[in-house]
Amino acid sequence: MAKHLRMFGFGLAFWMASQASALTSNPKKIIVRFQDGLKHEEIQTLLQNQEVEKVEALVPSLNLYSVTFKKSSLSSSFLKTFSNKSGLIRYAHPDHVVKLRQSPNDPELKAQWSLNGLSARGDIGTTQAWEIGTGGKDAHGNEVVVAVVDGGLDVNHKDLQNNIWTNSGETPGNGVDDDKNGYIDDVNGWNAVEENGTLAGNPTDMDFLHGTHVAGILGAQGNNKLQVSGVNWNTKIMGVAGSSGETSVVARAYGYVIAQKKLWLESKGKKGANIVVTNSSFGVDRADCASSDFAAWNDLYNEMGKLGIISVVATSNSDVDVDSDGDVPSGCKSSYIISVTNTDSEDEKYKDGAGYGAKTIHLGAPGTDILSTVPGNKTKKLTGTSMATPHVTGAVALLHSVASKNFAQLYQSQPAEGAKLLKDILLKSVDPVSSLKGITITEGRLNVFKAADTISKY
Repeated sequence: MAKHLRMFGFGLAFWMASQASALTSNPKKIIVRFQDGLKHEEIQTLLQNQEVEKVEALVPSLNLYSVTFKKSSLSSSFLKTFSNKSGLIRYAHPDHVVKLRQSPNDPELKAQWSLNGLSARGDIGTTQAWEIGTGGKDAHGNEVVVAVVDGGLDVNHKDLQNNIWTNSGETPGNGVDDDKNGYIDDVNGWNAVEENGTLAGNPTDMDFLHGTHVAGILGAQGNNKLQVSGVNWNTKIMGVAGSSGETSVVARAYGYVIAQKKLWLESKGKKGANIVVTNSSFGVDRADCASSDFAAWNDLYNEMGKLGIISVVATSNSDVDVDSDGDVPSGCKSSYIISVTNTDSEDEKYKDGAGYGAKTIHLGAPGTDILSTVPGNKTKKLTGTSMATPHVTGAVALLHSVASKNFAQLYQSQPAEGAKLLKDILLKSVDPVSSLKGITITEGRLNVFKAADTISKY
C-alpha cells in the first residue's frame, strides 16, 4: 500500500496540470472511481497533501467520487498522467457539463412544422442543431448580423425587437449622420426605396408584412415564452428596404450592406456591422442573369462575397426550369449565391409553384404553410420560396455562431474564402430528397444540424 500511495501522490500532482477539458463544468473538478475495497478513510489519505479542496462520495457502492482540486492545473495533470497507473483507481475523467435538452418554450412552436422536430418528413434538424448552439456571437465574440433586404420590417414586433440590429453610433430621428457613415438616422438599417433611415414602414403594406415574416423565420427570438422561434434564437437582424422598385433600388440596398461590412472590417469591429449573410426573397421572373441587361446583379453579389457575405436568394414561385427560362437573382452565377426552392412537410417540392434547375437552384427548404411573425405583434402562415429562403439564411448565421475557432480565424483573415467554405459545408450537408433529384444542384433539402456539426469541428 505504501508503494501505491507514493505512486498515487506522484501521479496525482503531475496529472493535475494538463487535461483541462472544454467540456468540464469546473476545470478543478474530476470524477474518480476508485478500486473496490478501498475505504473512504484510505481515499482521504491518498488525497492528502495533493492540494485537494473537496472530496465527495457520489455513489458509495461504486466507490465513485468527486474530487475538487485547488487549481485546475492539478486536476488536468491528474487526468493525463495518473489514470490506471497506480492500481488504485479504475478511471478518472472531467466533470462534464450536462445540458438540459429542450426545445424553446415559445408557445406557437408546435405549429412550426419546419422547426419543431415533430414532422415525420421535411425536418431540417434544428432541434438537434440547437444542442450545438442557438445563434448569437461567433467564436471571437463578434455579433453575427443578417441583412434582410426586403420591403422593410416591423422593428418593434415583440418577438423580434430584442434581435434587431442597432447602430449604436446613430441618434434616432435627429436628421444627422452621427457616425459619419454616409447614412442619416440608420439606427436599425436603411430604406433604399425612400432613401431615408426609417424602417418602421406601413403596417398595411404587404411588403412590410413580407419582410417581417421573413425576419421571424430566420431570427425570431427563441425561448422567450413568446409566439414563435426563428432558426436562430439570438442573432442580429438588419432591415434594408430595397425589394420594391427597380434594379437601382436593389443596388442602393446592397450598397448599404457593402458599406456597413467594409466599415466593420476597416474599423476592426468598432463601426459598421459584421454582416455575414443577406436574405433576398424577391426577383425578376424569366430573366437571364447572364445577359448584359442584368450585368450589375452578379457584380453586386461578388462584391458582397469579397467581404465574406453569402447572399441567399429565393427562386420563382412559378413551376419553371430556371436553367432554361431564367430568373434573377436565383439564376445568377456568383460563387457567393445560394438559390433556394420551396419544399413542404412531406419533403415534396411545392407543386403549386416553385422554380427548379439542375444547374442553378442549389437546394430546397421548407416554404409551405410557414408560421412566422407579421406586423402588429401577430403571427401568420404564409407559403412561397420567400419563406424557404430565410430558413437557409438563418442556417448560415447559425453556422457562424457555432463554427470552430479555426473557421472563425479563417473567415477573419480571408472572408471570401471563409464564405465559400461555409457554403460548401452547408450544401454538402443536405438530406437527399427524391422530389429534388435531377432538378436541383444538390438534389437535397437543408439540414441545419449536419452543417452545424461539421463546421463546429472544422
